Amino acid sequence: MTLFIQRAQHRDTQALHAKLDESLRVEGAARNDLMRIDEEEPERIEEHRAAGNDPRKQ
Repeated sequence: MTLFIQRAQHRDTQALHAKLDESLRVEGAARNDLMRIDEEEPERIEEHRAAGNDPRKQ
């Protein structure tokens, strides 16, 4: 049962990433400075979100 749940979660994650990749591909103004945001501390990520994902506003 655990394997089934993990597989479903993995599939959902892959689907989400595919959608995000496509969104980034079609959006010409996508910024590269957020590409490694998953390596940031949670507090820093929340700061990005609070600033509307624009680090220049911080």
